Amino acid sequence: MGDSFLKIDTPKKWTDRAKMTGLQLLPKNVVSRAFGMASDICLPSPVQGALNHGFALYAGIDLSESEKEAGQYHSLNDFFTRRLKEGIHTFDLADNDICSTADGRLSEFGKIREGTLIQAKGRHFGVAEFLDSGREAQRFDGGHFVTVYLSPSDYHRVHVPIAGVVDGVSYIPGHLFPVNPLAVGHIDKLFAVNERLIVYLNTDIGRVAVVMVGATCVGRMSLSFGDLKTNQSFRKRKDYNDYDGIELQTCAEMGMFNLGSTVVVLIENPEFEFSNTISSGQKTRIGVRFGGT
Repeated sequence: MGDSFLKIDTPKKWTDRAKMTGLQLLPKNVVSRAFGMASDICLPSPVQGALNHGFALYAGIDLSESEKEAGQYHSLNDFFTRRLKEGIHTFDLADNDICSTADGRLSEFGKIREGTLIQAKGRHFGVAEFLDSGREAQRFDGGHFVTVYLSPSDYHRVHVPIAGVVDGVSYIPGHLFPVNPLAVGHIDKLFAVNERLIVYLNTDIGRVAVVMVGATCVGRMSLSFGDLKTNQSFRKRKDYNDYDGIELQTCAEMGMFNLGSTVVVLIENPEFEFSNTISSGQKTRIGVRFGGT
């Protein structure tokens, strides 16, 4: 697939134009896989500890929440995918509530209208191309969506937004554009052309899809309830039924990214209502209530 879909509006500053032009020319998938391999290298403890601390300082990571000290992680990937201390995430939710599936920033949310989602102001993309399934897209038309962006400073594990039973997993290879606000605002259909890992859940309020979207320097995405990891030897579109029937509880760990990316949750139920306490652009954490039926 070429990069012909990349359309850059005239940015307010020439620096944005330069960044986007450079991004278009960068071999993003190659760089991301190289970064993924490099991040798995285990260095001597003093060197690795200094590297981890340096990255934490650069990215603004709150080390007080980490399960272990920065120097105890044996590679950058080990540090990127760190767990947090018990009690950091708390929740008090009803059975029909949807909560934040990740720590990050609530980018967009709303109703799915005529089969499209909002990517950013003035930019939309289709559910069918996003899920790479017309059948699944029909189920979510008239439903709702929530998008959470994870920056490099955030916790990189994804959790279950509502209890349910796994009913299908899909892997869709694609580009690895960054998903930061600059790219989201300037690349058409960004989430629908980047790599995706989708988990479908049957829940008490209907079907829910949790879509993990890959990004530059996200060397892999993986599931916590199975051995599936993206970006192995071969990259091809595939549906999996190996995990069907697995029950996942609200806020249980579902998967993880290397570095940071974006999670989009699709909600089939047209009666779902968003909480009046949330707003686009706010910081969010796993367990924060987004709404319910």
